[in-house]
Amino acid sequence: MKYYSQIHLLIDTLNLLKNSNGFEQDLLTPGFIKEWLVSDILGHKCHKTKHGADATSLDGTEKYEYLSCKEGGSFQLDRIHRNNLHRIERNNAFFFALFDQNDGLKCLKIWKGATSDVLSECLKKFETMSASSNHISISKKWVMNNCELVIEKLDLL
Repeated sequence: MKYYSQIHLLIDTLNLLKNSNGFEQDLLTPGFIKEWLVSDILGHKCHKTKHGADATSLDGTEKYEYLSCKEGGSFQLDRIHRNNLHRIERNNAFFFALFDQNDGLKCLKIWKGATSDVLSECLKKFETMSASSNHISISKKWVMNNCELVIEKLDLL
């Protein structure tokens, strides 16, 4: 319990900020903090609950999905199968955020991909994945070749 009070203070402070911004979900929900960071970088409105798209345009007319990974990793859609393709189709665009391998909170680059391209890639991957797998990996190479680089060399802090 050497650091408990310091850790608790930091997490509690971030939780107060989350609550003051109207978020309903648990701060420690997987992916939430990075989604919040990416939406802030892109000027989007981050989802307030864990249901639906990750973010919307400020006017709420467009929906976005964010996938992130660290350098050397791949972007992953979890819990996806042929019966829930609406999780892909509901979005106007996909954003792929690459984070620093050593500093997981430092966003290095963000690409924007067309939903139709992401759906097409996922449908191709369904052909070769096992029936028990519900995760689709999208490589950085695919993202670089099929998406538009919209943010590069962030130095926000």
